[in-house]
Amino acid sequence: MPVVKRTAEEEPAGPAKKGVFEPSPPTLIHFTHLDPFASSSSASVSASASGSASSSKKIAVTFYDLDGTLIKPRLGGQFPKSRDDWMWWQPSVPERLKAEHEEGRHLIVISNQGDQREKIRQEWRAKLSLIAAKIPKDVPIRILAALSKTDLYRKPGIGMYEVVEKLYKDRGVEIDLENSVFVGDAAGRAAKGSVGKDHGDTDYKFALNVGLRFVTPEEHFLKHPRPKFPEPPIGFLPKKLGNLASLPHIIPSHTPITRPTLEIVLFVGPPASGKSSFFRKHFAPAGYEHINQDLLGTRDRCLRVAEGFLAEGKKVVIDNTNRNKETRAHWIRLAMRLKVPIRLFHFLCPIELAKHNNVYRACYGPSDEPVRTLLPMLAFNSYAGAFEKPSIDEGFDEIRGVNFHFEGSDEQRKKWDTYMLEPKR
Repeated sequence: MPVVKRTAEEEPAGPAKKGVFEPSPPTLIHFTHLDPFASSSSASVSASASGSASSSKKIAVTFYDLDGTLIKPRLGGQFPKSRDDWMWWQPSVPERLKAEHEEGRHLIVISNQGDQREKIRQEWRAKLSLIAAKIPKDVPIRILAALSKTDLYRKPGIGMYEVVEKLYKDRGVEIDLENSVFVGDAAGRAAKGSVGKDHGDTDYKFALNVGLRFVTPEEHFLKHPRPKFPEPPIGFLPKKLGNLASLPHIIPSHTPITRPTLEIVLFVGPPASGKSSFFRKHFAPAGYEHINQDLLGTRDRCLRVAEGFLAEGKKVVIDNTNRNKETRAHWIRLAMRLKVPIRLFHFLCPIELAKHNNVYRACYGPSDEPVRTLLPMLAFNSYAGAFEKPSIDEGFDEIRGVNFHFEGSDEQRKKWDTYMLEPKR
């Protein structure tokens, strides 16, 4: 996650200019209008199940999406043309915000903003103070917006929620998830009559990831019955593959993973299937050298470097996808020419899980592991299209399977087991 932050900045003074831009990472906008903690109506404390007050303050929050939920283009286009091209989604929106504030609820907007054009971003930033100026008097609001399409802040990722959660915890306050709600228009609804389909289902998935009740704007503001949309949403979760942890990690598992004698070990598996982590855990401590084409640039250079290590009496692991017989044959020929054994470890990670891992490690990768960038979906699709199952007949001394087992803390696993943002395929 980027460490450089914007400094807090006031919008230029003027009759319609309100609000402050808080310090935030470059890919996140954090705007506040008034301080909800300064309001006496926000000092309520939730009762525990036993009826007594909890030891820390709990505050119920209404989380909102922005476009298509609180506001819409005033000129009728799909996208706003300027900072002034907006109006409330329904005339009842301001009064509902006022009523929720008076109930002691906090109001927080969680929005995805993906347009990379600087002029559009400047207009959008300027619009926030105009929105704040139209909110009923003394009603605070906090607006967070994800600017990047590929980091932890973008919904359905929970990065924006985590920013808010930490801010509240630092004030000795807990968000009352049980009594909070997320209101958003991206529910995954199909087209119906003259009404087009939703642009996605990221709002619904975000709510599920955080643990919030989800409702559409029509339910929240207009009291309409719940519309039809896929519940649960369409998308990948690791739990859909069953209990991965119940599978044996190594197949067969009765012999040691490493060997004391000189050898070549060839990894086969899609990107983000756990190959490099497996090397660091099992092979690096046993003195194996790491050969990776992403680091060395070309296969020929990988072959030369590997041969040099072997000439020095050092064992090597070839940590690439090695998807087909043709690619693997280069390493088999090297092993035959140098008269060293070659074994293969096949990482049996389903391609959809590998795609999921790709996003997880780019957004939430552990701090004690190398930073990983988000790979394009083409890397996974091309692997799947060219994959040929490895066979002992190719010339290997041994083939072993490696099932994917998630390794990390309970908090890391909780994030891994959520809906991830979905890059274009």
